[in-house]
Amino acid sequence: MERKIAPKRSDPKKHTKKSQFDNMEVYRQLRTNIEYSSFNKDIQVICVTSSNPAEGKSSVASNLATVAIAKYEKVLLIDCDLRKPVQHKIFKVSNKLGISNLMKEKSEIDLEIGGYFQKFKDNSTDGKLYVLTSGKSVPNPQEMLESERFKELIEKFREMFDYIIIDCPPLNAVADAIPVSSIVDGTLFVVSAMDTDKSEAKNALTMLQRNGANVLGCVLTKVDITSKSYYSYYGNYS
Repeated sequence: MERKIAPKRSDPKKHTKKSQFDNMEVYRQLRTNIEYSSFNKDIQVICVTSSNPAEGKSSVASNLATVAIAKYEKVLLIDCDLRKPVQHKIFKVSNKLGISNLMKEKSEIDLEIGGYFQKFKDNSTDGKLYVLTSGKSVPNPQEMLESERFKELIEKFREMFDYIIIDCPPLNAVADAIPVSSIVDGTLFVVSAMDTDKSEAKNALTMLQRNGANVLGCVLTKVDITSKSYYSYYGNYS
């Protein structure tokens, strides 16, 4: 079943009519920055992580996926935060079947049947967003994300989709994002202007770098939009 994209991923109480801040324009600019972050190869698959929970990584992932369909015909958003998944709540879809279930599927992947992919369409563009939720809870998420089967699925998805965004767990809580960051084209690191501890952010970034992740940059969330510097949401992580 195809749904219209209408999930709300920002708190309307935090935005007044007087604000000239365009939330989705920020994500369109972020998409462009990612595209131009590397001249050596195309950035097709990215993962999004943070140092701690509640820093806004899942909102960044879902909003980025939503604006990506304006440019890409088929966009896939995967919820790989298997311990505390939220993408099914953001998009208001079932989490009965997802990536953990698909890992056990041996037959050919079909976007239209099987119930794994939730499809969304925006009338303003021809692009489609496919959401693959986390699915059934598993006892060992990191082992699943380190498996050859997961790598095979990502390679298969590269053939099926034009752009792929993976929502990963925070790094200081668990190490699940590490194996994912090693097989994607780039990693976005989310930092909360209100909540993130600088030393914890540095530790998380060091962990990514030590494991060979291509850190594209940092996305600053929960910024005071009344500040003149609100547009500096994206920048080099160094």
